[in-house]
Amino acid sequence: MAILVPQSHPMPPLFSAEQLYAHEQALFAAGETALGLMTQAGAALWRELCAHWPHAEHIGVLVGSGQNAGDGLVLARLARAAGCSVVLFGWFDAPRAWGAAAQAWVALQADDADCVVGRDEAVLDGLDVIVDAGFGIGLAKNRPIEGGAARWLRAVNLAHQRGVGVISADIPSGLHADTGAGELMIHADVTVCFLALKRGLFTGRGPAVAGKIIRADLNQPAPVAAGVAQLLLDVPALPAKPRDGHKGSFGCVLVIAGNQGMAGAARMAAEAALRLGAGKVVVATHPAHAAMLGVGRPELIVHGITDTAQLAALLPLADALVLGPGLGRDAWAQSLAELTLTAPCPKVVDADGLFFLTQMASHQMPKTGDLILTPHPAEAAGLLGCATQDIELDRLYAARALAQRFGALAVLKGAGSVLALPDGLLICGRGSPALATAGTGDVLAGVIGGLLAIRAAAGLDARDVLTRAVCWHAMAGELLAAESGAWGAAATDLLSPIRALANGLIAPMPCYGLMGGAP
Repeated sequence: MAILVPQSHPMPPLFSAEQLYAHEQALFAAGETALGLMTQAGAALWRELCAHWPHAEHIGVLVGSGQNAGDGLVLARLARAAGCSVVLFGWFDAPRAWGAAAQAWVALQADDADCVVGRDEAVLDGLDVIVDAGFGIGLAKNRPIEGGAARWLRAVNLAHQRGVGVISADIPSGLHADTGAGELMIHADVTVCFLALKRGLFTGRGPAVAGKIIRADLNQPAPVAAGVAQLLLDVPALPAKPRDGHKGSFGCVLVIAGNQGMAGAARMAAEAALRLGAGKVVVATHPAHAAMLGVGRPELIVHGITDTAQLAALLPLADALVLGPGLGRDAWAQSLAELTLTAPCPKVVDADGLFFLTQMASHQMPKTGDLILTPHPAEAAGLLGCATQDIELDRLYAARALAQRFGALAVLKGAGSVLALPDGLLICGRGSPALATAGTGDVLAGVIGGLLAIRAAAGLDARDVLTRAVCWHAMAGELLAAESGAWGAAATDLLSPIRALANGLIAPMPCYGLMGGAP
């Protein structure tokens, strides 16, 4: 997925389908018509098609049974007027068409009386571009796509795999506009999002299927309502390091991690905290590998922990705690986790640390110090007592539920990570599949821990810590992919670009699309 937003507005609002319907009603009350909006939407689609496929001559338009079909019918009329060959296909039923879509069909037939909707996949042969005007934002949350609609969505995706371009009207067909969930959906190269940005484009399956996202405002004002979330695209670098600072000025991070066989997780989290500027990083780990954990990174202070008394002696040193990477779930891990979770210190809880958080009684829950949770979907399911599939069906709801249940800030990791903050929800619009490898979560936990340690010196609050950590981590993945490809990236490769981003020494990858589109 590629996106662009002006530097003056790094966090554009994201809206629900319900909010967009209300916005349309407000526009109609102000004098706009459904056909007027549809005409502008079809024109915006046509502009973007011409901009991205300037030599396209043979165009197919997938038309469904709802009003989304009308956007495609308007484009078809414009394409025919420009001399392109156009074929319509899908499950559009002209006698049952209603509203502005029916008016768009009448207008198209007035120009091309022979225009019909094809029912055979053979109409896709020889096309340069397919316009997806099948399902829009009205697709029900749990509605399965079956029958002819499913057949056409699969046919479009097969054509896309053969090299046919695909541009979606408002949202790829099959993708749920609110949640980013869905099983069968069209994979687009470009999505022209009408009026305002839908949150489902940026999380769950959205980043994988939406392609380049372009917002077309259709010459209309923005919705009056506040968005249900905001899109996180950029964060400021850290301020200059004070000239009179010393290691004590920049805090101590205590990393409690690394059971037998998992020294790497502890090492990655600890080194990430160090690279974000922590004055000192102490690692409390399993004695089986304590002696070798600091090899190659002698700046780390490593303690092999055999009992909670040893950990209790280290806790007062810490300005921030990182609990969980490679911790395991045995009795050794449990004793360390229970002690750490009740410590009155800002902490980030990841991986197996999250498991032990769910085992604590309510009266044992940490009551003091900022608490930041960093689960992936399976871990979030464990925290909320549901299935992983339930988390993926509504990632925004899950992130909010985590924050509320544990009185914490939370980031639900994955494509379009969702951040639950005291003032609302953010979806990270940055990232790359280069991050989909073991250890990147350990690095993120360490980055958060390092920022928690330096926040007093850098003037950060817990919200700043989490947004910077998640955004820099995601941007570093983009930079790695641009440099040497998404395949084969290792978690420790992230450390150098994260440090450079934090210091403002390297620009993030540009984001294309989203605001403005073709002139």
